[in-house]
Amino acid sequence: MSYQIEQTILLRDYLKELPISQAMIKRIKREGDFLVNGKSQTVRCLLQKGDCLEIIFPIENSNIQPENIPLKIIYEDDYYIIIDKESQLPCIPTKRYQSHTLCHALMYYYQQIGLKSTIHLVNRLDKETSGYMLVAKTSQAHALLSKDIKQVERVYHCLVEGILEGEGVIDRPILKSNDSIKRIVDDHGKHAKTYYKSLMHKNNQTLVECKLVTGRTHQIRVHMASIGHPLVGDLLYGSNEDQLFYLDSVEISFIHPFIHQKIHYKKES
Repeated sequence: MSYQIEQTILLRDYLKELPISQAMIKRIKREGDFLVNGKSQTVRCLLQKGDCLEIIFPIENSNIQPENIPLKIIYEDDYYIIIDKESQLPCIPTKRYQSHTLCHALMYYYQQIGLKSTIHLVNRLDKETSGYMLVAKTSQAHALLSKDIKQVERVYHCLVEGILEGEGVIDRPILKSNDSIKRIVDDHGKHAKTYYKSLMHKNNQTLVECKLVTGRTHQIRVHMASIGHPLVGDLLYGSNEDQLFYLDSVEISFIHPFIHQKIHYKKES
């Protein structure tokens, strides 16, 4: 990452103006470098107008093996990727899903483009959920957004049981159940808030738009079930239909911390 210096300033003061955390600056000191006009310098270096500063970030390594799994990339720059994830693709490796995950697919893609990085998912989706996901190419890009996930606005469509009218907000804490992967609404849980709006009805089912304020595991599934409208086919949360449930991340937007522009993508209805 290179910068053209426009005024006389100490390197350590210049770094304070950049979107780089203090933790990352310490890592760069140990594992990377600060090059001024091609020469290694410390943060005590006095930068002059016209100098070229190049920041060498630490190399990131990963033990995830690359797998040639097709990716639908919606947006990409030097810092972020937006992917339209297919349903039934797990995001991360687990004991149950040790291969054929989004992380394996990303490692293959990184290998193809020559990017040496590990995987940084800014937001995650359940295996069954499809749609837009934001991926950071570096730990620094990840830190700038993941520290406050509300910076990333996410809108979902889901199909629920029953006729749900109008719109509303569900502000109920979510807690992990002790004996399963299931989440429950419980006062001892973490704050969770979802806005919802009914879009259309058919065959005693409702297509609903949900906007997340928080990002708890299974949040939409838990919240919709808590008001008596579980996702059609979501057996874990009380559905009577034995089929794959529909939950799609249809819109995502965020203020890009490096270029300071709003990045926004929305699927066509």
